[in-house]
Amino acid sequence: MEKGLRPALDGFSSPRAIAVVGASSDPTTIAGLLFANLVDSGFGGVVLPINPHHTEVRGIRAYADLASCPTTPDLVVVCVPADAVIDVVAQAGDFGVGAVCVISAGFAEVGPQGAARQARLVATARERGVRLVGPNCTGILGGVGEGRFNATFSRTLPAAGGAFLLSQSGAVGLAVLEAADARGLGIGAFVSIGNAADVSTNDLLRYWEDESAADVILLYLESIPGPASFLRVAQRLGRRVPIVAVKAGRTVAGRRGAASHTAALSGGDVGVDALLHQAGVIRAGSIDEMLDLATMLSCTRRYSGRRVAIVTNGGGPGILAADACEANGLEVPELAASTAAQLRALLAPEASVANPVDMIASATAAQYGQVTRIVGAESDVDAVMVLFNTPLITRAVEVADEMIAARAVLADDVALVGVFMNRDGAPATLHAAGIASFTSPENASRALARAIAWDERRRRPEGTIPRPAFDVAQARRIVNTAASTGEGWLDTVTVAALLDACGIASVRSRLVSTPEEAEQAQIDFGGTVVIKAAAAIHKSDVGGVRTGITTALDAAAAVRAIRLALVDAGLPDAADKFLVQEQISSGLEMIVGVNRDPLVGPLVVVGRGGTAVEVLNDVAVRVAPLTDHDVDEMVETLRSYPLLTGYRGAAALDVAALRDVLHRISTLVAEIPEIAEIDLNPIFVLEHGVAIADARIRRT
Repeated sequence: MEKGLRPALDGFSSPRAIAVVGASSDPTTIAGLLFANLVDSGFGGVVLPINPHHTEVRGIRAYADLASCPTTPDLVVVCVPADAVIDVVAQAGDFGVGAVCVISAGFAEVGPQGAARQARLVATARERGVRLVGPNCTGILGGVGEGRFNATFSRTLPAAGGAFLLSQSGAVGLAVLEAADARGLGIGAFVSIGNAADVSTNDLLRYWEDESAADVILLYLESIPGPASFLRVAQRLGRRVPIVAVKAGRTVAGRRGAASHTAALSGGDVGVDALLHQAGVIRAGSIDEMLDLATMLSCTRRYSGRRVAIVTNGGGPGILAADACEANGLEVPELAASTAAQLRALLAPEASVANPVDMIASATAAQYGQVTRIVGAESDVDAVMVLFNTPLITRAVEVADEMIAARAVLADDVALVGVFMNRDGAPATLHAAGIASFTSPENASRALARAIAWDERRRRPEGTIPRPAFDVAQARRIVNTAASTGEGWLDTVTVAALLDACGIASVRSRLVSTPEEAEQAQIDFGGTVVIKAAAAIHKSDVGGVRTGITTALDAAAAVRAIRLALVDAGLPDAADKFLVQEQISSGLEMIVGVNRDPLVGPLVVVGRGGTAVEVLNDVAVRVAPLTDHDVDEMVETLRSYPLLTGYRGAAALDVAALRDVLHRISTLVAEIPEIAEIDLNPIFVLEHGVAIADARIRRT
């Protein structure tokens, strides 16, 4: 961790003395509400209100400035107008304070003048060794025991717990605190980073790597500065503590201006999805889903598998639960005959002892407990989902007590999940006993499935980044010295040379300019050829491709026809060079490409290729450089993967050669940042090897 960051973050997370500059007794102001929250939170340390106009604030002696304080605070919270903040930070640094949280707005979020003020603020802090949270934030909550403090203007103080929350939006952060409190989900720490002028998301994740009290880390993100650093720290941290993120700003607008197939397939929000996936971060689609996952993961961190037994006192809810489980990739297996026999002896004759186990509405709390123990002990069951509807007599609190007793005897890696579909919801005692509870089987099933997927992923060995043997220096020289066409697209000869330098095989080709040269090329190739425009355009869209050419005369005619089509399409500049290529009549058309996303960096794409690539949309996307696990997962999760491995008796294709191309492309773009886009479409995967039939590469 960066020198000086840990002591400063200690000041943010476990201060012994907190000063509030601008503290007020007026609860209708932000400064007044924040100071009231700090006092009312029961913080056992020293509270220092700073206000030159008052001798006391809320009955606590006030000081004119920081220098007048009898002790140096570990944390200073600033609630003064923006034009006074820099002076306060300078005073804090001069007084030996290392941690300052700036609540005040009026910085980069308001435009160029505010951005300049923020730059001066950061410079002042760095000159004096001060670390900043904010500005333009809602504050910090944290600590344990007597050190618990609420230096935010949230009106809610959740109980202490294992969920650690970071939010780039103050308003969203406050909403999450309220929602977590309503669910009984304890919050160990909350940091609103606001403009993140200094202390960043990555800084806090690095700090939380050593936080043993964290059960789950929750992130609300609107941007991911430093994506490579985020990837590394999240991968490390996420193997021990699950990270759940809501990333706002989903959009597909970037596709409208896409210049290549690859850009169209990897535009919008795809890069963020890829980055979070590779980082091992669970991406939630909403705040509610994030809290569902936090509820599940804070209760159960080890899962033995995906097989779920469902226990219910109503047939309909049981059916809904079974459907939801299977829709989320969970299994609802038949119970063993011995288990069914035990259940028949216990339940009413009208009950169903299949899975779901429908105990009917007359089920007692004791039967809930007994059935949960029986099915949870079966070797073919990894999780038990218990559904409760308010019947005639049995009370929810009694069922909860029986579930808690069952939890105590079940194996630790058998998840126990409650779904209380009654008006009052689940009793609060369940979460403290390590039993996640929900209001619907759909939410419970989704959270359980995603929690199991996290556990499965973290158990896998870490991948390695292969380094294919090719001359990277030569590839760099080709890119740096090549002439390019409009918008940076490299010419056909340069593209071929670059692929050759990378050890990537292309279809046998020849560049020609005239019909006569095309005739000779077809004769020399001695078989069926394809003729296409050599320009960096979508050739098939404008009549720039002719296939199935078997004679020299047809080759000459194809050149003339393509030239006319390009002129008619308003592309005369693309009608001077043509490629004659050996036609590939076997294998599977795939696409491999790269699009350098401005947020996350180079994205590598693989999928089903050809002219209908966007329609099929069967692709996988990851951020380069790729590990061996990344490449395996990319290829094997494609819907078309069975076509590569020998579908319905067809010959298996050379998947290893496709993986090799992905690693070579990944290495190329990781080593040469000047490459902005690559579009290899189609790349034919053959029984032995691969062959590139069309390639476009763009330089920045």
